[in-house]
Amino acid sequence: MPHYIRGRKVKSAKKGKERKGTYKRQLRLGNLQFDLHKWIRLFSYASVILMAVFTLTVIMAFRHYRLYPGRVERDSLSSPGRGSDYIVLSWDGVQNTDVYKVWVKERDQVKADAEAKGEAYEDYAKEITIDDSWAAYETSVPEITVEDLKEDTSYSFVVRADNANKEGIATGIRNFRTKKPQSIDVIKTVTKFSFSEPFSLDASAATDIKYESTDPEVAVVDPATNQIQITGAGDCEIKVRAKSTLEYDAADDVVSLKVIGSKAVSAGGASARVIYHLDSDNCEVVKMVTGAGGAVIPQGLAYTGDKYIISYGMGSPNRVISFDVDGDGKDVSVPRVSMGHPNGFTYADENGICYCAKGWTSKVYTYEPSTNKYGSVSLKYGCSGIGYDRKEKLLYTCSRTAMVAYDISDGYKVKYTCGVVKHSGHTYTQDCGGHAGIMFRCLSGSSKHGTNYIDMYDMKNGRYLGTLSCDLSEVESCIVDKDGFLEILANNSSGTDYIWKTNLNIDTLGEGL
Repeated sequence: MPHYIRGRKVKSAKKGKERKGTYKRQLRLGNLQFDLHKWIRLFSYASVILMAVFTLTVIMAFRHYRLYPGRVERDSLSSPGRGSDYIVLSWDGVQNTDVYKVWVKERDQVKADAEAKGEAYEDYAKEITIDDSWAAYETSVPEITVEDLKEDTSYSFVVRADNANKEGIATGIRNFRTKKPQSIDVIKTVTKFSFSEPFSLDASAATDIKYESTDPEVAVVDPATNQIQITGAGDCEIKVRAKSTLEYDAADDVVSLKVIGSKAVSAGGASARVIYHLDSDNCEVVKMVTGAGGAVIPQGLAYTGDKYIISYGMGSPNRVISFDVDGDGKDVSVPRVSMGHPNGFTYADENGICYCAKGWTSKVYTYEPSTNKYGSVSLKYGCSGIGYDRKEKLLYTCSRTAMVAYDISDGYKVKYTCGVVKHSGHTYTQDCGGHAGIMFRCLSGSSKHGTNYIDMYDMKNGRYLGTLSCDLSEVESCIVDKDGFLEILANNSSGTDYIWKTNLNIDTLGEGL
């Protein structure tokens, strides 16, 4: 076992011999002997050296911290928001940074750059060389929104943190893709009665759609079914939103809802009830028209989709004139027969024939615009006005006593009849129009160029729906255009007459009666 010798005399292992000890501390371990004083001194020197190295390291680190910005890590780059034309890029902020430099380029262009240098894209993207072909941005915070990008396109991003003393180290590339845009296909204007049934807008988009009413006193939306329930008369908007997904950007649209306060009653013997007023504040002139050949008073309006066709005359002469809906085209036809007072006039899409009611008779003249041929048919009842319903494919006639619906495809067989409401004072039946099951009976007042009226009837159920009052001069006739809006022919007694487009959508008004 090892033992210490402390400078005192000890007996040696051999008998009778002595040796003089020393004052050095020694550690004997087997045949090895260590000088402790020497090792303590070496440890002290090493401690001093280590402390100096540590202090120098701290000083250098602090100096580096003050001079050099932190390094933005590539894996911290993310996109918390994207649209079809923008990408929000964010990353973990780093210390000692005055400005973050951000570079953006289409990924396909970066791939082309790699191919031009004969490098694999994956290798090229790790240590990218930034040049003037990259779009450059700066921001003082670790987030930026890059706008005016192409839709459905992948973009490469590189970020570097800089300060006034040093430039940082750029990240490798991270790629993020803009979304696909989408649009909402939905009708823009809806007209309803206050008693109309719940309805759906039937909007379509690439993603799920939700609706929201801006006025619950006019309409509310059932969140489970997206059906809209009418709650009262008035105007409101239905906001339509197609939600955002990983692939598609969100989309928004607005539907204007007009609810007319009304209560359907039996037409027979009922009194007229004005439920909505039309004037220049809610109607616009879409066409100015004039007569020809001495026939200058418009009587009835027909509509083909691309042409307005108007019957002119107060006996003889008569003219049938076509006006282009868009543009200034005008074609004049001289009837081969005397149509007398061509009060009612319409065009039937089903057979391409115009029908002209001669006035208070059951004989109706026909006119084919494509061949300029005239003829006649006989109906069961006499009439003063005539109109065609493109949706229901029915011919409507009106008189002082009744409205009648005829099935053209079944030999003009009577399908529905409806009684009239009674107006106080003098009113005169002019013409009628029809669409989506609603018949419009045009009436002039005691002052023909004062307040006029349009009575509305639910022909299928024989109900009176209400009356529109009109301050648009003398209402001669009406049609419903290809967008579903009611249009009115008004005689101004000035040589130039107007076709007014109203703000009432009859396509939707006729649904859910």
